[in-house]
Amino acid sequence: MTVPLGIIACLFSDLLGISMVSPVTIILVSVLVGIGLSMIFGHTPRVNVASTKYEHRQSNGFSSKEYSDSEGTFAVDNSLGERTAYMSVNELRHGKIENALGSLTVYLNGTSLDEAGATIDIDNGLGKLQVYVPKEFRVRLNADNGLGSINTHGTSSTDTNQPLLTLNVDNGLGTTDIYFE
Repeated sequence: MTVPLGIIACLFSDLLGISMVSPVTIILVSVLVGIGLSMIFGHTPRVNVASTKYEHRQSNGFSSKEYSDSEGTFAVDNSLGERTAYMSVNELRHGKIENALGSLTVYLNGTSLDEAGATIDIDNGLGKLQVYVPKEFRVRLNADNGLGSINTHGTSSTDTNQPLLTLNVDNGLGTTDIYFE
């Protein structure tokens, strides 16, 4: 895509005010910009999870994943596109959810907390993030919001005998919704 733009820039270099620049340099720069853009946007979003069970379904740019982990940790990362992740973690101790520009939905159903409690770090840039937390969990929300919005729907448990799940939410310009179901 950028090579034709480089050729056009060479043809109209006088009008663009870049007549002093060699056409070889213009083409080289357009190729390098194209390679850089394809490295950033040309790959599918990645998900890193240390898991023992993994299932993946994808169609029309929509991705759905199910995870089962015996280590008590998970990490979900979405750069672009739309993704749904179903977490099933025994004795969860730490989790990490990152969403850059896309739409990410994470379900924590089937997850149990470690007796000492658990922490999930949530980072949402410009995208839309939805996290579904079982209403049986006792939750403390630490929110750091930029220009976007953080919304909670429903209520979590207030039973002090339950382990505490701490959600550290860092929201930039996007929308983060926490649902207690």
